[in-house]
Amino acid sequence: MTTVASHKVTIWVQTLRPRTLPAAVGPVLLGQALVEPGHFAWPTALLCLFCALALQLAVNLANDLFDGLSGVDQPDRLGPTRALQAGWLSANELRAGLTVTLSVAVATGLWLVLFGHWLLWVLGGLALLGVLGYSGGRRPYANRGLGEPAVWLFFGPVAVLGSLLAQHSPITPQAVAAGILVGMPVAAILVVNNQRDRHTDARAGKITLAVRMGPWVTRRLFTILTVGPLAATLPLGLPTWAWGAWGITGLAALGLVREMHRRDGAALNGLLGLTALYSLAVALWLGLRLVVANT
Repeated sequence: MTTVASHKVTIWVQTLRPRTLPAAVGPVLLGQALVEPGHFAWPTALLCLFCALALQLAVNLANDLFDGLSGVDQPDRLGPTRALQAGWLSANELRAGLTVTLSVAVATGLWLVLFGHWLLWVLGGLALLGVLGYSGGRRPYANRGLGEPAVWLFFGPVAVLGSLLAQHSPITPQAVAAGILVGMPVAAILVVNNQRDRHTDARAGKITLAVRMGPWVTRRLFTILTVGPLAATLPLGLPTWAWGAWGITGLAALGLVREMHRRDGAALNGLLGLTALYSLAVALWLGLRLVVANT
């Protein structure tokens, strides 16, 4: 029984895809770092983080469930094995997991909207629709090339500005710029995913940006999304340590771009987790550049 239970736990951990979690953590940390003095509260910051993590896990489960039910996931899938398609978990088990993660997101989010700005009601509702509508429903927006813009929106402006609204902190031009930039490398994760799956997605009728644009333009889009935030935040006039942090992050970006241009198909799987970690690094750099360096 212990072996069976341990195997089940391993399956759930793999299905939840914890390697994607840095993408949810970075934008929230940046948003909290931009909270104006006198407005920051640790309980609110932690609730924002828990809500973001729960939503990310819910997205992972929803994609496994809906892509399996719709037939997008086939035996020739190139990405990491999906639980429903492989028969590891049933549709009902995935629905239960999705219910739990969404319940955590709603519970933490409800506390935030009750004591935060009223606009959080709107952002929270959009976030739930984003989770369920990405690959679920009659017309999933991921099937119409809207996946990357949605990821940028929710993991960029919504995450950063939502963090400020939860803390009743003023929204500044600096925060808006940070939201625009931090969502770019998170969207790049989906670009890698869709570049890998462009052939199987096309056969299944899932018309992603990679299917529409082709591999050459998709790789250029990845380059823009990864290098763009660094190009926009040159540490001009800042001390040597800032140039060092910028340079290290830039070398990581160039390494990712090189691998994106060299790999294809299943060989891109390793790039997904690396790009997620890079998105966290970009969030940390933006925090240094926009907060610490300007104090």
